[in-house]
Amino acid sequence: MSRFSIFTKLIATLFILLIPILLLFVVSNRTSTGVLTDEIIKVKRYQIETFASQLDQLFFQFDTYQKMLYESTDVRNLAYPDLLDDVLNKYRINRTVSEEINRLAGYGDWKAVIAVVYPRTGNVIKSSSSLNALPNKLPAQDTFWQYYSDPHEDYFMEILSYPDNAAESGEAHMRVVLKFGVAALRSALTEFKANGSGDPFLYHPEEDPIYNYSVNFDQIDEFLPDLKGLDSSADSGYLLLESDNTRFQVHYQKLDSLGWYLVDYVPISQIMAPISRNRMMFYAISGMLLFMGAYLAFVMYRNIQIPFRKLIRNMNLIEKGIYSIRMEDKPKGEYRFLYERFNSMASKIEELIENVYKEQLRSKEATLKQLQSQINPHFLYNTLAYIKSMIELNENRAAISMTMNLSKYYRYTTKTGNKMVRLKEELDLVSFYLEIHCMLRDDFEFQIETEPQMEDIRVPRLIVQPLVENVILHAFKNQSEYGMIRIRCWREERMNHIAVEDTGAGVDHSFIESMRKKIYTNNEEVESGLKNVHQRLRLMYGSGSGLRLSKSKLGGLCAALCWSDMEDVS
Repeated sequence: MSRFSIFTKLIATLFILLIPILLLFVVSNRTSTGVLTDEIIKVKRYQIETFASQLDQLFFQFDTYQKMLYESTDVRNLAYPDLLDDVLNKYRINRTVSEEINRLAGYGDWKAVIAVVYPRTGNVIKSSSSLNALPNKLPAQDTFWQYYSDPHEDYFMEILSYPDNAAESGEAHMRVVLKFGVAALRSALTEFKANGSGDPFLYHPEEDPIYNYSVNFDQIDEFLPDLKGLDSSADSGYLLLESDNTRFQVHYQKLDSLGWYLVDYVPISQIMAPISRNRMMFYAISGMLLFMGAYLAFVMYRNIQIPFRKLIRNMNLIEKGIYSIRMEDKPKGEYRFLYERFNSMASKIEELIENVYKEQLRSKEATLKQLQSQINPHFLYNTLAYIKSMIELNENRAAISMTMNLSKYYRYTTKTGNKMVRLKEELDLVSFYLEIHCMLRDDFEFQIETEPQMEDIRVPRLIVQPLVENVILHAFKNQSEYGMIRIRCWREERMNHIAVEDTGAGVDHSFIESMRKKIYTNNEEVESGLKNVHQRLRLMYGSGSGLRLSKSKLGGLCAALCWSDMEDVS
């Protein structure tokens, strides 16, 4: 059964009820946003196209002025002063041309410098008396509204020569010049912005933008890299860009007269802010409804699911053998009766199984004694033969020493009254055992290191001797050098450790793994002294204890006994 089955079902029901409402709102909100976005695009397109058309009309009007002067007979006559009748006529024509230029320059609100230059005579007739009205040197070629950047002023200039294209060869008799300052365009952009536009500016991929006087430089600088990718064949359009978590519509319209783009942008996220606020309010209300529904589901879960889950959990504990468990915090209502019936059932089961549990304890202790009885000395005949040989050779001291060590060893091993002894007594037995083998073989020595606080702890009888016996039987078989056995006893992190290491033949990983499989197997037919030691520790101290095998720093095998630092077992 799922732990939160009822609670999950209630929450799922709430979601199923809210999903159609949320879907309906999302569709409605998306439709409204789409309609508003389309209207914003239409309005902005109309504004930017209208303003671009005004600019194009202005420059086309200037082109008309230029053509009028270019085709004027009086203007052309001044290019050939030798053909005029007299000075008075020349003066009259010069005045007429000047008045015509000023009249054309005075039309409309947009002011431009209109001039006629006569290269052969050096005469210049212009609409402005300013010294910087025209550049000091005109371009050699005719231009069509070319942009120029000057230290004094940035401007657009258009030049038409007579005869046609004669300026390149230096034979132009007359040049009609129109100059329009960028300052006027900045003012127009600023006025356009004041009428409700975003932040308009003129853009050309190869020139610096022409801004209005209240431009947001930081914002436009973020758009410029994206504008460089505009399709030159596209006359108009818009881009959707994002900056500082704000979405923008960037519209552009190409000016046919200048070849520049009129660019303006709309902060679409700010315009959509009211719709976004309504959307967030709807989500907040939906969240509150969901929270209230979840709270109601939680109340039902706490009063129904939790008591039922506790009942199931305690039943599982009884199934695992924990019969002392009882139902606490009895709830009101129907579950109170179930709790009382469960406690009554658990009491009866505990009473019935108590005898079986006691029998298991007796069986465990009998198993311990059986394991202990399996560990017997294997060198009795060798020691007796050694004593006999020493007596025959009149080596009485050696015979007496062997006899004393053998006597102490058997005195300890034949005591079966207590299954637990002090570690110092167990190590004394190991010392007697090793002394006997040193006298029999004389090819190794041993060393015992024990922390003082370890000497009085109680350990199972004959728990270390099998580890030492394993070293004697297997470690020094094929070793030509003098061997070493080191026994260390220490306590670390509430765990007791007894390690038996040797300098015997080097062991590899595969050998250690094969020994582990033999020791840790549950097959009762496989018997060994190391396996008996491992089983005794696990029976005494639990599954976290046992025998650990690893490679010794001395070169041979390290067999370590590990068990928890718990109360002594009596």
